[in-house]
Amino acid sequence: MGLSQKWMGPLHILINNAATTPRQRLESAEGIEMQFATNVLGYMWMMKTMSKHMIGVHDARIVNVASYWAGGLDLSDIEFKSRHYNNDGAYRQSKQVNRMLSFAYSQLLKKNGITVNSCHPGDVNSTLSNDLGFGGHETPSKGADTPVWLAISDQVKGNTGLYFEHKRVVPCKFSSNKKQVQQLLELCESY
Repeated sequence: MGLSQKWMGPLHILINNAATTPRQRLESAEGIEMQFATNVLGYMWMMKTMSKHMIGVHDARIVNVASYWAGGLDLSDIEFKSRHYNNDGAYRQSKQVNRMLSFAYSQLLKKNGITVNSCHPGDVNSTLSNDLGFGGHETPSKGADTPVWLAISDQVKGNTGLYFEHKRVVPCKFSSNKKQVQQLLELCESY
């Protein structure tokens, strides 16, 4: 029985914050490239299954932790089966996809009164940032600042489909390509 089936009651806030960045190409038990499985499909599956518990909840919000360190999407080889794998390239792609899927799901869920936004958490010194080679200088508390603010602040109530850095809206060039967002959504939902 999955989490969605076990959940007993309404859900007001969902923050997707899982990420991994192995230095070599690994696959999940289902045979999916690990960063794509964790950083992307994990977010999507949580939005898809848990949002049904948010319908009818006043001011229900989904926050997806993405990154400004994003780009390099290749829809023809999203799992790095043909391309040379490096954890930085796979991570950047996964964070671009987080931002695009956040926009896609904001459009799908707004009719149910659920907002979906994405954000950059800051440059936290973590295992993940160290595996990417840039360490980070911010504390976990500082990194949680924007995601938590998006989850509870009245200042963003009702806003959906946006990308934030340091509690400010930043235009997302990835989400503006509606055709590619739709292609990506269809590809991810095929898993």
